[in-house]
Amino acid sequence: MTNQVQTVYGTFDEKQLKSLKGYIEEMVVCMSRVKATNQSMADIIGLAHDELKIPKKIIRRMAKVHYNQSLQEEVAEFKEFEALFESIRDVK
Repeated sequence: MTNQVQTVYGTFDEKQLKSLKGYIEEMVVCMSRVKATNQSMADIIGLAHDELKIPKKIIRRMAKVHYNQSLQEEVAEFKEFEALFESIRDVK
């Protein structure tokens, strides 16, 4: 007798369920690696903050900008933000 399950997503036989289980197990392994990587990054940020006293959010942002090679975009976005913010300060 073949194991089958019927859901709103379709009917799945034993082979498909085994395949789904394999995909889920692979995702769990990836999630574990991501969690470990995130913890490593948090540790690095903490060390940099402790040594240099730079706020953690600045260190994180600098790493992100460096990774994305997006300094010009960040600067331009901040200039737009600054212009808009300055303009609303004068509104009564």
